[in-house]
Amino acid sequence: MKIVFLGEALVELNHSPRHQTYGGNVVNRALYLARLGGSRAIDVSYATCIGIEKISMKMMQRWQQENIDTSLVKCLATKYPNLCFIETDSHGQRHYHYWNKDNAMRYYFSYGPALLNHALMNHDYGAIYISGSSIAALTDDDKTLLLSLLEVHKQRGGKVYLDNNFRNDLWSTRQAQYWYEKIFPYVDIAFIDLNDEMRIWGSSRYLTQRYIKWGCREVVFKQTKENSCTVCSLVISSDSLLRVASINLAVKHDDDIADNAFVAGYLAGRMNKHTIAQSLLLAQKLSHRVTTCSDAIIPSDSMRDIM
Repeated sequence: MKIVFLGEALVELNHSPRHQTYGGNVVNRALYLARLGGSRAIDVSYATCIGIEKISMKMMQRWQQENIDTSLVKCLATKYPNLCFIETDSHGQRHYHYWNKDNAMRYYFSYGPALLNHALMNHDYGAIYISGSSIAALTDDDKTLLLSLLEVHKQRGGKVYLDNNFRNDLWSTRQAQYWYEKIFPYVDIAFIDLNDEMRIWGSSRYLTQRYIKWGCREVVFKQTKENSCTVCSLVISSDSLLRVASINLAVKHDDDIADNAFVAGYLAGRMNKHTIAQSLLLAQKLSHRVTTCSDAIIPSDSMRDIM
């Protein structure tokens, strides 16, 4: 199966000796899935917008080296990727600070050829992965365009995978609620961080009812507390939630690092028609592997046995 990940790319600055890295949750998930997909008949593409300067070109070269197809990447002469400074506190938790709200990704659908539009209209991809931050980064007109593309994609048998990542530097809780109400009815598998869910909706009182109402068929809930994380995967029938399986994850340094690996592992399993329980185990194995490394991306040799 072919899958495209839509989301912004980041230039990350931190206090480490390497100082500068390239990242972003969406592309890191795409990268891990590309590694896992080599032996699982999964082809990964990345759709984003970057600049034409040296940093942007190095980013794209890095993605290509990881066997990520970049034919849907746009390069704009007048825009740049988002810039993120990562600050690590005394407990090892990372805090993110963003500087370029008017970054290239905001104009993905507005400038240049309609690459992703044509790809989805032609049903070139069996699945698309979108993050809440992917949606938030777009203009309102482009959010509406994305919804129309997802409708066509679904009509032609395509799958939609979405996480609810919330960044208050990109949109308000009211805006997130408005657009999630519109987009979640198209979603096949939702990755829901309960902490973000609380930030967006203010309460978990109607949590299950929301996903039943939206018709989302598979929901992976994650709740992080201190240095541990509980993940529970559920299947939605016509009027209820069925708990299928749950696992515990150890979380070190940064919840996002483990989460990126987890999502990639889970999708690798489900896209190969593995059971939910089998997919959770693969996701758990990869996410545990990355917690042993302080970098956002572990070397491929460190996961060779599960690739």
